[in-house]
Amino acid sequence: MRATRTFLAAAALALLPIVAGAQLSIKGGMSFGTTPNNNGALPGKLSAHSGVAFGVGLASGGTLGFGAEALYAQRGFSSTILGSSRELSYIDVPVYLRLSLPTPAISPFAYVGPQASFELKCDAGGTSCPSGGDKVTFAGVIGAGLKFDALHGISVEGRYVYGLKDLTYGTVSNSVNYQTRSFLLLAGISF
Repeated sequence: MRATRTFLAAAALALLPIVAGAQLSIKGGMSFGTTPNNNGALPGKLSAHSGVAFGVGLASGGTLGFGAEALYAQRGFSSTILGSSRELSYIDVPVYLRLSLPTPAISPFAYVGPQASFELKCDAGGTSCPSGGDKVTFAGVIGAGLKFDALHGISVEGRYVYGLKDLTYGTVSNSVNYQTRSFLLLAGISF
């Protein structure tokens, strides 16, 4: 809990200069879960759970800037063995360094940074997940996209979320744990 408060305080301080001259954006799209090499960590064959992602963001202008977002995102995994599935819903809060090449019509951009994810819901094949797990996970994000200024700030982007926290879904036969990974395809509009 202390790490969560520290992260939120640092994110709030980082957002102060962004908010002063930031562009607000609304984003939405798909979150495609990926499953890492199972290596016996979970029983059965794994498949990824995909879902939606949507939310708001702030980004500073110029060639080098910062950005922050709050996105609802779904991810997780399914197994061929009953009871080994997890469908997870999060509020993702990435804070990133953004590099863009502002041009009159199309502006390509790329970004990288940390992300905190706050678990809203966990469904384990029709039942709720076991309690006692950590409800905050951390990840690294990297992404790139295009902003179409000629189309009133419409943008498209792709983002990879690399979960850093083991979700402790290991089995008796293997102590390897599952970490969330997902690829997001988002479209947005800036104001």
